[in-house]
Amino acid sequence: MRDLLNDEDSSVQNPTLLVVDDTEDNLDLLEFALKRKPVNLIRATSGRACLELAAQRKPDLILLDIQMPEMDGFETLRRLRANPNTAKIPVIFLTAQKKDADSIATGLAMGADQYLTKPIDTEELLVRTKMLIRLKKAEAELERTRADFMAMLVHDLRSPLIGIKSVVELLQDADKGVPLNNDHFELLGSAHASSRKLLELISDFLDVSKYEGGNIDFDREPVLVSSFIDPIIHQMEFQFRQKNVALTTTYAEGVPKVFADARKTEQVVMNFLSNALKFTKSGGKIEVRVQPLTEREERGSETIEKEYAKISITDNGVGIAKEELPILFERYKQTSSGKTVKQKGTGLGLVICKLIVQAQGGHVGVESEPGVKTTFFFTMPAATDA
Repeated sequence: MRDLLNDEDSSVQNPTLLVVDDTEDNLDLLEFALKRKPVNLIRATSGRACLELAAQRKPDLILLDIQMPEMDGFETLRRLRANPNTAKIPVIFLTAQKKDADSIATGLAMGADQYLTKPIDTEELLVRTKMLIRLKKAEAELERTRADFMAMLVHDLRSPLIGIKSVVELLQDADKGVPLNNDHFELLGSAHASSRKLLELISDFLDVSKYEGGNIDFDREPVLVSSFIDPIIHQMEFQFRQKNVALTTTYAEGVPKVFADARKTEQVVMNFLSNALKFTKSGGKIEVRVQPLTEREERGSETIEKEYAKISITDNGVGIAKEELPILFERYKQTSSGKTVKQKGTGLGLVICKLIVQAQGGHVGVESEPGVKTTFFFTMPAATDA
């Protein structure tokens, strides 16, 4: 069997296992079996030693024998889970009897992640170790993402609400019966801007939820690519002139009609262009390029060719670091360059773009050379003659 811990997944390379068994011979046997494996082994011969070593060394996984004197595996597990420093360490229970269903059920109910029976199959142990470590890392990442999202949500909802509340309080304190003056209208304008920002935030959350749930219908038909590009370019002309950024559009020959919902696809073009403008300095340039694309797909012994239109939006702005490219289309993620601009978004715009494109059979992507250029692109499948 291939060594499943010797692959390219760095998250499970050389894990540290704390093995707990009151019989030294069992520990010696396992240590010998794992000698040539990419594993760091820590030994403990009692439940108390396990608790101390787990708190000190923070192993990636604990292999815990059930039958031990003084403090058995159940009590050791209970104390591990009660300590915040060791509560999330994966634990595999060891039982000497394959049919000891009661012990297995009790251990799993108390928080054990899995169980193994003696004698230990080292290959199975390594596979389970790898799986549990990956799972725990994924859970930790999910928890961090959830915490980041809640912090962002509270901040983004709080700011416009405070603005609206302040305006209402100021107007309430104004002399009754006095006609509104310019100051009042300026305050109302501020409240309107805050309420609009709040509505956009809520709309983005709802859109993501609907797209992911497949609850938005697409009115797709054969259309020219220009039907969802030219209206947005016309709409944004003033913004480009205001920032002194040159915008050019190039349509290559042979671009097919696409099968798309033009109105919803306009949102993708708008978002990509807005992002490009946001990160391009005065005097910069942005190019929209449309070209035909043929992709080959292997289906068994057959090679199927599929035709697409590829829409690329390239700017010569600040660019995006290579390590940050994979997170751009993830929820609530923000790149380091995104934190430097004044206009703040919901962090969901690119996610919505990806969902809109994928729902129509296309895909999105990004390429960037920091300080040189950045290209966001998406594809739309060609309309068939049928």
